Amino acid sequence: MHVDEERFAGFQRERPHLLGMAFRLLGSEADAQDVVQEAWIRYARADVGEVRNLPAWLTTVVTRLCVDLLRRSRDVPGESAGLLETPADRGDEPEQAALLAGELAEALMIVVDELTPEQRVALILHDVFGAPFAEIAQVLDTTVASAKKLASRARARVRHRAAAPAADPRTAHRVVSAFLKAAQQGDIDGLVRLLHPGVTRTADPHTLPVGAAQRVQGAQTVITETLAFQRNARRARVVTIDGQAGIAVLSQGKVQAALVFRVTGGQIVHYDVIADPRRLALLHIGDHAGFRGRLTEGCREPAGNQRKDRT
Repeated sequence: MHVDEERFAGFQRERPHLLGMAFRLLGSEADAQDVVQEAWIRYARADVGEVRNLPAWLTTVVTRLCVDLLRRSRDVPGESAGLLETPADRGDEPEQAALLAGELAEALMIVVDELTPEQRVALILHDVFGAPFAEIAQVLDTTVASAKKLASRARARVRHRAAAPAADPRTAHRVVSAFLKAAQQGDIDGLVRLLHPGVTRTADPHTLPVGAAQRVQGAQTVITETLAFQRNARRARVVTIDGQAGIAVLSQGKVQAALVFRVTGGQIVHYDVIADPRRLALLHIGDHAGFRGRLTEGCREPAGNQRKDRT
């Protein structure tokens, strides 16, 4: 294979992950597409010998491009030394620090203008994509301690603004179960009852047709997409995802995608479709029906066994 073909093939393998990451950092699909295209141009021009770890190299390039764009578009100053050195910002225990992936995706849409570019990068790369703080510190050209504090500060702001009461576990399980049944049966009326009129859906590009929107809003639009999901819905079942009701789509006994929900007032207000292998690996997926071992294959360990830097 010609070197340019090899480059293109390597880049295409990483493209869905890069698009998903850029979208969640920027909140704009158009900007995410532009950033990923710029990353390809830089990679195409780079000395092949300089790129030893392609995923890490591309992640760094895309992240720095996102930070530059956020700084220009929002004119937000970087973190001050005083903020980074706040004594009370000690970080959280793993169980306290873990944010449900779907809630984080929804909450970031709310607080986008309240987080500095550095905070967004630290929070999303770590909590959403599982990047270690050593890598995040390198991307942001800061220390590991500062990267941890950036994520902790961002996490606190997200929690403060996204503190709407969620449904109790039994209600959430009932609503999610009804959603899956309606999706499997193509029951439009049932979906209308279950989805909040302003419901949003976010998704990793891995599970979307080329050119499909990563974020859609409104019950009618989400219902149309849900009906398109009907074939996959037959391979799906209700599970627990990090202790909350969710849906797993199975392929040969393994989790191909996971749907993480936020239920409020008996309706679904947001759900996130997770198919990026890096994100799936962070989820602890269990099942009410007794085949927990099959579902957790390839997923993360329970909170007590996770890596120690999740602060």
